Amino acid sequence: MTVFHVSTVFLLLGLLYLILPITVWMALVKQPSRGITLWCLGGVILGIGLILVGLRALLPVVVSYPIANLVMWSGISIQIAALRYSLGQNTSIRIIFSLLMLSLGAFEFCRQILQNSVLRFTCSMFIFTLAFTYISYLGWHISKRYQLRSARWFSFVYSVTSIVMFVRMSRALVGLSEPDVISQGVDSYLTVAAGFLISILGNFAYVGVVLEASTRREMDAVAQRARQDESIRLSEQIAQLERQRTLGTMSSSFAHELSQPLTAILMDAQAIKSSVVAGESNMKEIVESVEEIEKNTYRTVTLVERIRNFIRPAQNEYERVDLRTVLQDVANLLAYEIRKNNMKIDLQLDEESCFVEGDRVQLSQIVLNVYRNAIQAMQETKNKRIMVTLETVDERVVLRVRDFGSGIADELKDKIGQPFMTTKKDGLGVGLSISRTIAEMHSGSLNISNVVDGGAIVELNLPAFQS
Repeated sequence: MTVFHVSTVFLLLGLLYLILPITVWMALVKQPSRGITLWCLGGVILGIGLILVGLRALLPVVVSYPIANLVMWSGISIQIAALRYSLGQNTSIRIIFSLLMLSLGAFEFCRQILQNSVLRFTCSMFIFTLAFTYISYLGWHISKRYQLRSARWFSFVYSVTSIVMFVRMSRALVGLSEPDVISQGVDSYLTVAAGFLISILGNFAYVGVVLEASTRREMDAVAQRARQDESIRLSEQIAQLERQRTLGTMSSSFAHELSQPLTAILMDAQAIKSSVVAGESNMKEIVESVEEIEKNTYRTVTLVERIRNFIRPAQNEYERVDLRTVLQDVANLLAYEIRKNNMKIDLQLDEESCFVEGDRVQLSQIVLNVYRNAIQAMQETKNKRIMVTLETVDERVVLRVRDFGSGIADELKDKIGQPFMTTKKDGLGVGLSISRTIAEMHSGSLNISNVVDGGAIVELNLPAFQS
């Protein structure tokens, strides 16, 4: 093969490098990425450098040697930046520029100062060898991190090219081949073959890496969504079980609450029966007794309905909910427990209704958990008062529940709210954790902290309902 023929091959290789990156970019146009853009841009620039090498016989020396090398090194550097971007690694433009100038300086020192063609060629090939070796390393790193088979093939292609470059450099250094890439001989054929190897197989391997990575991300996203759906389902089941457990521990309270209206109903019914049997019926007294029966029956039905609604599985039926009503309903559920512990709930509510969008049962569970925690925190205190404030601030509804207990111990501040972390002998440690999860499901937050003058305060922050 003549010199002209090798030059022609380099021209064809350069054109191939111009065409393939554009083809790759068009093939991956539906996978927009800065990494893809950098890779294709680097390939085009590398192709321009190869064309300058192929036109060496027609161009000035300064263009076909230092400028051609600088252009090719720049293209490879951009492709390295593309691979580093895929790994989430930043690449400093200043460092790239410094390395390029250092490489060009070393090359020009060998070419013009030493005027040694062997060292000039060795310097150039050594830089290419290092660059391709680093690309091979990055490809292997990508394959290990993301488990991509295409990246392993990509790494293999560039490792073979690096070996060919090293062999070519070594043979020129010991005088076994001509120190010029377009010289005739087996060494030139190997160099050209390596060029075609990375231009064709390298680019196609890169396409495979991008597509495989995209497929893997989509599969991971589907799996993640499935895990989230399963987590939500399990969280809802745990939340329902916690509600049932809470109501179970409050069964004596409910029995007492129900016994009062039922006993009153029984007494009124017996009074009516006695007066009728004795023939001393007083229609006014009978009507009054019937009205009392109606009132206590309604009271009983209301309490049973509250219990039934609270214990039913949540269906995530989001609706407009007035938190003022929720606070009152939950306070009624806990009425006996509050009286039994000689406590008082001080409600300081906004005059305007505080509406949020959410599931009434789940929001009631948050309030119930917070109320009960406050009650249990003040078993040993004298000031047994729960201060509740509710207001709308900047399109957010903010509920604050403060107790006057001993507060949160320092060693528990970082653990409070974690699943299954509890200080209660009969607790599961999921109440506050579930409440926080429910708040987040409603695009809100639930936080607990100590108050400077004693006790703890829980803040529930939810977006206000937008009509």
